[in-house]
Amino acid sequence: MPKRPAKKGQVKVEKYINTLLIDGNALFKVGYHGAINEVNWKGEKIGGIYQFITVLRKLLLEDLYHKVYVFWDGPLSGKLRYEIYSDYKVRRKCFVTGKRVTEIDPWFIKQQIAVKNYIEELSIRQFEDEVVEGDDLIAYYCLHKKPNEKITVCTNDRDITQVLEKDVRVYLCDKKIFLTTENYSDYFSNHYSNVLLIKTITGDASDDIKGVKGLGEKGLLNYFPEIKERPVTLSEILEKAAKLQSERIENKKKPLQSIQNLIEGRTDGIQGSNILAINEVIIDLKNPLLTEGCKTVMDEYMESSINPEGRDIKNVYQYIKRDGLSRLIGTNNLADYLLPFKKLMSREESYFINN
Repeated sequence: MPKRPAKKGQVKVEKYINTLLIDGNALFKVGYHGAINEVNWKGEKIGGIYQFITVLRKLLLEDLYHKVYVFWDGPLSGKLRYEIYSDYKVRRKCFVTGKRVTEIDPWFIKQQIAVKNYIEELSIRQFEDEVVEGDDLIAYYCLHKKPNEKITVCTNDRDITQVLEKDVRVYLCDKKIFLTTENYSDYFSNHYSNVLLIKTITGDASDDIKGVKGLGEKGLLNYFPEIKERPVTLSEILEKAAKLQSERIENKKKPLQSIQNLIEGRTDGIQGSNILAINEVIIDLKNPLLTEGCKTVMDEYMESSINPEGRDIKNVYQYIKRDGLSRLIGTNNLADYLLPFKKLMSREESYFINN
């Protein structure tokens, strides 16, 4: 049966779902290092816990969210990329013969575990897969969101800006800014749709992904300024690169070595002449790397409600007392501090009853 049109003078209100997706590792690292010297009365470090919960609280105050998910890197996260490109994150010594190597301050691990316990009591969903990276889980969710769902992604990883679209925005927790398709160019020199293209060609130093030899982002944008203005394809760039070299030869100018490297796929990395194909696979978050088993679990997880059994905001009060966060929050401010989480828990319960 067709829906009745709104009566004259009435405002049609669209029902939508507002979802917050948290890159758990990114948010925790920022908080941990930003408040690394905060300790409780026993001399135990607590800054990472406090900062994580406080930033999450700030986000809940700034918008009305129906659901919140925290995605974590699993113990072997990145293994799928490592199997394609064995220099992936090589400087971090993430993998040795396929095994994760962890050399982290024990307080980092202890506080991260504590944060996960807090999240459970606040009825916020959290998920990790042994070999899948948190970015891929977030990207998969964005690609499979409901048509009436609006998403905010909280991270400090610029790679995730690949998922920007009309109903997906990104909050960079280190810069404290919300990025959208409309304001992206206020902060970055390229068109938002060309993040993958740029990284495919120039690589990603933070993940030890080598790019085309001698061609950095500045040079790429100089030779191909259209990357700043509109969506551009790799084949379009390669076609223009060949034309540029041809014109230089016709004008008796020496061909540009960096452009020739682009055309021929030259790199200092182990990708060899397959650099562009390999880089695209390991960087493309519109085609995130998940195992089939992980996809199945994610599909179920995105639709399932939280089992409230044993969860209670009162447990959070006990955690705060146990960890000595009261000194940072203020003993008389605890109820107000946790109020946004209480409201979220109420909305979450209502959402799954009505859907």
